[in-house]
Amino acid sequence: MRQLLQSLNDGALTVVDVPSPRAREGMVHVKNVASIVSPGTERMILELAQKNLAEKARARPDLVRKVLDKVQRDGLGAAYRAVTSKLNEPVPVGYACAGEVVAAGTDAEDFAPGMLVACAGAGYASHAEEVLVPKNLVVRAPAGVSAEQAAFGTLGAIALQGVRITKPELGEEVAVLGLGLLGLLTVQLLKANGCRVIGADFNAARVALAKELGADDAFTLDEGDAKDRFLDATGGYGLDAVLVCASSDSNAPMVLAGEIARDRGRVVVVGAVKMEYDRNAYYMKELEVRLSRSYGPGRYDPAYEERGYGYPRSYVRFTETENLRSFLALVADGRVKLGPLVTHRFSFDRVLDAYSELMRKGTTSMGIVLEYPSRVTPMPKSAPRAPSTKLAGAPRVSFIGAGAFARSVLLPAFQSKCVLRSVATGRGFTARGVADRFGFAHVAESSREILEDRETDAVVIVTRHDSHASLVAAALRAGKHVFVEKPLAIDAAGLDEVEAALAGSGGVIHVGFNRRFAPMAIQARALRDASPHAATLQIRVNAGAIPAGHWTVDAAEGGGRLVGEGCHFVDLARYLVGQPIVKVHCAAASGVGTGGNVHAHENFVATFSFADGSVASLLYTSLGNTLLPKERIELHAGGASAIVDDFMRASWVRGSKEKTTRALEKDKGHEAQVTRFLDALRGRGPAPIPADEILEVSRATLAMAESIRTGETITLARSAV
Repeated sequence: MRQLLQSLNDGALTVVDVPSPRAREGMVHVKNVASIVSPGTERMILELAQKNLAEKARARPDLVRKVLDKVQRDGLGAAYRAVTSKLNEPVPVGYACAGEVVAAGTDAEDFAPGMLVACAGAGYASHAEEVLVPKNLVVRAPAGVSAEQAAFGTLGAIALQGVRITKPELGEEVAVLGLGLLGLLTVQLLKANGCRVIGADFNAARVALAKELGADDAFTLDEGDAKDRFLDATGGYGLDAVLVCASSDSNAPMVLAGEIARDRGRVVVVGAVKMEYDRNAYYMKELEVRLSRSYGPGRYDPAYEERGYGYPRSYVRFTETENLRSFLALVADGRVKLGPLVTHRFSFDRVLDAYSELMRKGTTSMGIVLEYPSRVTPMPKSAPRAPSTKLAGAPRVSFIGAGAFARSVLLPAFQSKCVLRSVATGRGFTARGVADRFGFAHVAESSREILEDRETDAVVIVTRHDSHASLVAAALRAGKHVFVEKPLAIDAAGLDEVEAALAGSGGVIHVGFNRRFAPMAIQARALRDASPHAATLQIRVNAGAIPAGHWTVDAAEGGGRLVGEGCHFVDLARYLVGQPIVKVHCAAASGVGTGGNVHAHENFVATFSFADGSVASLLYTSLGNTLLPKERIELHAGGASAIVDDFMRASWVRGSKEKTTRALEKDKGHEAQVTRFLDALRGRGPAPIPADEILEVSRATLAMAESIRTGETITLARSAV
């Protein structure tokens, strides 16, 4: 199928052939009939992407702060790789579409094939022949509503949420500043709510259209003193509420809103405007300023949008889903008219012309509709192209998953050392971009295609944590070597499945426990090996906070930080001590954002007892000061000590001598582990980590969660592998 993608680096738009999506749990596969180009948001995104790096930095200082934090935490090189990887990533364009259901995954069976639906969401409801959208971002179109009308659902929900935030009362006088697409929808929604509506814009044609659509009064902002015009229209009292629907780099809309609102009135910000105004002007009227956040409750909540969880209707009556549904009901009743808002229609074959019109200086475009062909264009099936890497006898490696970490860290490490065969991702556009950038021979439509590919020697699995175990087991059963990002499994059942598959396989398995391959970790292990006696080890991880809704802290999807990240440091302890782990005990800080979920703990202390009597402790916390380095290791054995600070500085103390080493660039062993894995595949060495040790570390990690739950010390059973 075809999809429109944008480069974040220079803003270039391209239509590319990508694999058709496949319905999965909680998702709806839709064949688009129409989509809407959002004139304000999409123009703003394009203009930002077309700026150079310095201009991007000035426009988005919030992102600059994130980059500086990354530099401080991981070094300049890692920050540079992360930024360039992000800028080189093609992204889907659009967030409002409508079409016919092709198929629905489990837990989304309410959407039957052939049903006309409206879809919302950036990254989901994009300009493409087919889309895959979470069920909470899909609603059925009411009878009598066309696909074109349904495609306006997202924009209508944004306008409706602005009205809901305003809480207008019957008979109130309300101003709408900015009569673009959102503003004109807002005018109609306020009229449907029984308000007297006054609009203003610089564009005379839009002012005239506002009156045609029901505004009681409207005028252009260059017609005399705007403040006086508004006050005259309200008998000198001022407006009960002002909705700012403009998009502007100026603070003029907010200044005007404060001038025309009545005492104790409301100013509601819907558009992207500069939030600077005279505090005294707002203070003297005791104005209430409210911001409307996109489509409504549920927006930006991954649990609601991505994982399909609902909110109790008795507490949250109008979610973003309900706003979509309510807006389309108003369209069906004829209380909102959309036809007059459409200024252009383009077939998807001419989508680039649509954007040329959008960006044209002096354009009169407002509602731009993209119309899709009745049949989806299949992705061309062609013979594999010659890979960019040509190494005699090099392993042929395929990737399942290619997220930000894979693109910035793993793929650059693999690219020069193997033949990149195929890549498959949950979103076809990501696979296409990765294939073009790194030189994969194929874009696969699914993970199954890769597992069944006889030309693939090894599979790299970089998906979300809940899929790791099943994919690893399937790859081993298919006769593939496996490199999987941590963790190997998030529960005992998954680990058992992997162990069973491994027992019948001759394949090499490796989990991305990279820290044991870091130069400073290797030096610390050498110090440990010099002593025949038991050792003591302390690892402190100042992990920092992660947003509560992030998938990694979800027990079902990410395993939580205890398992999803804790396993890294269990493996590091296992490597540095060099002895089997026999007992595990773990205690967690209570009442720190766990919600009763053991796996969600991110503030815990674990202790490990080893076969030779050595002991280790792991302190993992999200509560530490961000100025403190992330990781610190202290290893003591046989009168010698090693202290490693964040893999940038290390001290080695033996007898009366102390030596300090510093690294110019943080090296956590990522590239070294890839080299060791590929060498093992070519018969040039053993597996980077013995399989029984991988299983032991995984069981010890799961034992931490069990110990928190039971309060007991857990004795580990030995692996059968």
